[in-house]
Amino acid sequence: MKLNNFKINSKNKKVATTSSGQCLGISITDKSINMVLLSARSLNQFRLEKYVVVPLPKNIVGNGNIENHEELVAHLQQAKHKLQSNCRNITVAISQKQASIQFLDRDEDTEYTEEEQVMAELSQYDSLDDVSYDYQSVITTDRGKENLLLVNSKRDDVNILMDAYSDAGITPTQMDVDLLAVINSAITWINIRQPDLADKCIAVFNIDYRETQAIIMRHGKLLYKQEINLGYDHLMQSIRRSYQLTEEEAWDMLYSPSKPEDYNSAVAQPFQQQFIQEIQRVLQFYFTSAIQENEIEEILIFSYGNNGTNGFTDSIRQQTRIPAQQINPILLAQPGNNIEQAKLQQDSSLLTIAFGLAVRGL
Repeated sequence: MKLNNFKINSKNKKVATTSSGQCLGISITDKSINMVLLSARSLNQFRLEKYVVVPLPKNIVGNGNIENHEELVAHLQQAKHKLQSNCRNITVAISQKQASIQFLDRDEDTEYTEEEQVMAELSQYDSLDDVSYDYQSVITTDRGKENLLLVNSKRDDVNILMDAYSDAGITPTQMDVDLLAVINSAITWINIRQPDLADKCIAVFNIDYRETQAIIMRHGKLLYKQEINLGYDHLMQSIRRSYQLTEEEAWDMLYSPSKPEDYNSAVAQPFQQQFIQEIQRVLQFYFTSAIQENEIEEILIFSYGNNGTNGFTDSIRQQTRIPAQQINPILLAQPGNNIEQAKLQQDSSLLTIAFGLAVRGL
């Protein structure tokens, strides 16, 4: 899914323009700054040139909001220096908590232009000066039906984020919503690895720090979304309780390839069972609110670990009766010569949104 430039440029903001064959995707979460630099080798072939993950201390970003501007700027500068890239084609994300995403139906015989339809939807604002928005015509059915994808956010929220990037010496080319970056990662994975899913209804669960983004989509159209209050923080707290560790030690264990012998039974399996219960709740809410013809045919789990050998997807399949796969989309890209494969495997679960942003800019 690719939008035209999300209008991040208010009158006092500088926005870069470029036609580079590379794109840098930057995702900021409560826990880290994640940067992914991709180049396009050919259609649906990507090379991962570089990436960085810079941890964020507490109270810098919280629930999608910037709480400490100066500290965030300092960590963005650190990440930029660590990446060592001159790429000026940069896609950044704003949190779905600060944005609205709509798919508007377009009838063939409508008398309204796309812009008139968008303006009608944005009339809820007192003034268009208060909103940043973008829209794009998309084909969302196998019959070729047209929809408008409309994204909008309060301009103040966009400007606060842009100020942080500007002060860090980073000039974004475009902005997207993190939720759309997840969808873009899903579409990219489907196109490359399993094109038979392109026309099917898919449920995607992207595990993040505090929560999980639940998305149900078909033909690239968002049919249903929900936030699940279950994320990596819950795993970390379970590790702390099980092994009497500090928070920093628990995070190190979470992302370490080697874990205690009883980790699977003491930590992983209880979390997975709780997660499956949340999946079942999402599916139940969806089926009671959606058109029944969109039967879910595949479940994709993003950003959880780096392989499916622990039986997680088997348990999902058994309890939901829907096929499931465990995926880290960043691994679609061919890693550059200077990227350590084992380290990439370890970090891959953190890079889904930044990958989707970088793909969006290519």
